[in-house]
Amino acid sequence: MDVLIKTVARIMFPLMLLLGAYIAINGHLSPGGGFPAGAVIGTAIAMMVLVYSEGDVEHRLTREELVDIKSVSGLILVIMIMSMGMKFRFELLSTQTYLSLWSGGFTVLLNIAGMLMVITAIVTLIYAIVKE
Repeated sequence: MDVLIKTVARIMFPLMLLLGAYIAINGHLSPGGGFPAGAVIGTAIAMMVLVYSEGDVEHRLTREELVDIKSVSGLILVIMIMSMGMKFRFELLSTQTYLSLWSGGFTVLLNIAGMLMVITAIVTLIYAIVKE
């Protein structure tokens, strides 16, 4: 049973990463965005932490790296939100083309920064839970 669970986790992990990236990149065209993408990828990492030991996963993604990623993505979010005034946002929305991937302008970047924030929060929580 243990081998079966580890094998399924190894197969599902890259698929969940791809799905999360797809949700983040296409979030301005379809339901989705930074939070659901981060939840999918964070769940994938949490699955690996729970299936394998925490040490096996944590040596690849340490707590310090999580804090760094969260800080940088939070700073990117703040800078982008502050630089985008309401007038600019309305102009941006008027230039978006339906079903065109790169028509979202800053929206795609906001989704990716939000996704990184959610991923780091979920993985930090899982690390804390597993430690206890």
